[in-house]
Amino acid sequence: MSELLQYMITGLMIGGLYALVAVPIVLVFKATEVVSIAHGAVLAFGALFFWFFFVALGLPVWLAILLMLAGAGLLGLIIERFTLRPLIGQPLFSAFFMTVAIYMILDGIFALILKGGAVAWPAFLPTGHVYPAGVRISLSLLTTFGISLLLFGILMVFFRYTRMGLAMRATAEDHQLSQSVGISVQSIFLLVWIISAMVAAVAGIATGNVMGVSYYLPFFIMLKGLVAALFGGLDSIPGALVGGLTLGVFESVAAGYLDPLVGGSIREVAAFVFLLFILIGRPSGVFGLARIERV
Repeated sequence: MSELLQYMITGLMIGGLYALVAVPIVLVFKATEVVSIAHGAVLAFGALFFWFFFVALGLPVWLAILLMLAGAGLLGLIIERFTLRPLIGQPLFSAFFMTVAIYMILDGIFALILKGGAVAWPAFLPTGHVYPAGVRISLSLLTTFGISLLLFGILMVFFRYTRMGLAMRATAEDHQLSQSVGISVQSIFLLVWIISAMVAAVAGIATGNVMGVSYYLPFFIMLKGLVAALFGGLDSIPGALVGGLTLGVFESVAAGYLDPLVGGSIREVAAFVFLLFILIGRPSGVFGLARIERV
């Protein structure tokens, strides 16, 4: 029983990271109905921006974070303004494949910068372990989990109680109706991409603190975030949290019990199995809205 508890707690901590990665995907889909693959690469660049400002330039951590957020926001602005805005009004699959192209370009640049290696990630967040009730918990994962919960709380308040958040929710429901009441849909799209890129950059710091930053990071983390978003529902921010935590527990328990039997690598396969269950059982996600359209 204690072994299962250890696996589940570790999975919850890792799941907080997956949930944090899923949030930018959900934000973009809520406002634009486009599934973004690009945010895995945006996340990796956010981590790289922080490393450059904090380690390479030696700036204070608070200033490095501010500059990282500014750089990520600028990257989101460029992506939306020059690649996705010309596709407004076009079929959604065109915008989806545009995000795939953006991901591939950014991923190639990222791998070129790292030259197939990794960067030495700075230890500026708590490290070590704590042992509540005999369960071993990494302080790095615990810190990431706390950041995830804080960010989710901020986003929930933003979307529920702020004027801009309500405008984003209205835009997500109906673009034409939103325009008819004076909401600038193009401005909302731009703002969503800037905010989602900043959130991805924060997820990049959390990811770097746990996993480091290497050339394979964009694809690995994009896959986990997408699976978490699909499980919770692409239009649900709370669903992203539930999806990330569920995926983390599923991976951890499966790897803990099956790795000794098959020799390892179950964690890499578990996400695909999890995705298969989602698509077969509930394609719209646990908290997603199943839209019924008349033809």
